[in-house]
Amino acid sequence: MFDFSSFKLIKNSNDFFVGIRKSALEDGYEFCLPNGFDNFPDGNFNEVRDLFFKMYRTFRKFERDNTGTNRFNLNRSDFQQDQDQTTLSAGGVSMQTEDGEVCVLYSKIKMIERVLEAYDDLAINSIQKKARRSEDIDYSQLYKYLDRAIYLDNDVIYVEAMDLPRPTVRYESTDIVNLYCYILDEIVQQLDGDVPDNIQAHSQDIRFLAQRFQDGYLTSNQSIFDKDTFGETISILKEALDNIDKNTYYKDADYWGLYEAIEIFLYGEINPDQNDGDYWGIKGFSLVWEDMCNTYFFKEYPDKICYADTDIPLKDPPNPESERQGEEPKRVGNHQANHGNYGYGNKWIYRTISNIPYPKNPGNFGWNELLCIELDTQPGTLVYSNPRYNELENRDRSRAMRRFPRPDLVLKLETQNGFKLRILDYKDVPLDFYLNPSSSPKSKNKYNNDIFKQLTYEFALQQTHTVAESVFFIPWYYTAEPEPDPLGETEQQPEMKGIKIFKANFFIIQKLYLENS
Repeated sequence: MFDFSSFKLIKNSNDFFVGIRKSALEDGYEFCLPNGFDNFPDGNFNEVRDLFFKMYRTFRKFERDNTGTNRFNLNRSDFQQDQDQTTLSAGGVSMQTEDGEVCVLYSKIKMIERVLEAYDDLAINSIQKKARRSEDIDYSQLYKYLDRAIYLDNDVIYVEAMDLPRPTVRYESTDIVNLYCYILDEIVQQLDGDVPDNIQAHSQDIRFLAQRFQDGYLTSNQSIFDKDTFGETISILKEALDNIDKNTYYKDADYWGLYEAIEIFLYGEINPDQNDGDYWGIKGFSLVWEDMCNTYFFKEYPDKICYADTDIPLKDPPNPESERQGEEPKRVGNHQANHGNYGYGNKWIYRTISNIPYPKNPGNFGWNELLCIELDTQPGTLVYSNPRYNELENRDRSRAMRRFPRPDLVLKLETQNGFKLRILDYKDVPLDFYLNPSSSPKSKNKYNNDIFKQLTYEFALQQTHTVAESVFFIPWYYTAEPEPDPLGETEQQPEMKGIKIFKANFFIIQKLYLENS
């Protein structure tokens, strides 16, 4: 298992990778942090450990939520990529964003996955039943237990157990179960109970067997994931596994299943030859950041959302679409998206109905319909000095060319006279990307594209409503909770065509993302 204090922390990685990988320049591992983690402490075992397990849960939830959707699917590696823009690579899943950028997700770490997958209540009970009960009796101490003895016929006494010093090691098949449950229980605690249902259902039994192992081999303050006792604890577990294996004579498939899971956990590392991929994490974190942010806003402000380019799963989605009522899990998308993004992106979006009525038909426009840019290619007359001579009002607009831009989120901001709009686009980039856009030609191009798209969203909605704020929403690590808004603060940046940069509190958003996951 990893020594979390030994990781070299990489901040604002140039290749937009978030996760753990072997260092290309030296021995050991590097932990590439999300963008915005400039102030994250170096060499802090507990902070790195906590971040690792939160990211582990985040990647698992992201893959679970998106498997089988139009966003990406798990396919055979020989499946044609242009079918759904998704293929399996060695140990991971490849997908593409709406902009066609390739993302690769490696959510599995064999040393943890094998421990979780090895749990089988029937197998563990089977191993325990194969071990006969054996209580040691010290006959020289019999006289001390006459008051507890059972007197049988023919002057025979029976002593069931004695309070003798605990033996250093007692090798039985059940020892492998106790060791396994100790490791499993430690992992369950770090994952905050976010484990498969069969493990959750037997958590008390697992905790009981884990305690038996700790009582026999460890002190009360020792732990696999404690910064002060990590190394010593792992050494004791390795020695215990070795002694158990040497002194266990009956080894069946159940035994070997637990043994291999323990061995991989204690001795394993990220290994491409074992289908762990070249790393654990995701190359292209933007898709995860989008889901995290959308989950936050749907849980905190469901009544304020006008439009969201997402189809995340949610326990009780607002304004559900009737034809999707039978789907599991339930998702927020309630309107099929317009085509035109080359097969990438969400098949469903979330929209509510606006306060703008149709000009000729009953009903009101949906917010997705107001997000429209129209180009009329017909010749016409436009007289600036005297608009009454214009020929624009009575023209046939059915032949106009239309595009429907898709911002990540549009929110209502209540005012005394009604409401205004707030447009958010989630950006997985470091702050410096917007402060110094000319740092590279590629950065400058993306910077210009981001600005252009954001202004397009504004322009479309300004035809019918007032846009109060247009925001780039970037991840940020805070050493202390910001005030007055715990969610984050706005950067006082140079002029960006009126667009603001909001540094969002990464851990607040992640916490809501992982709740009830």
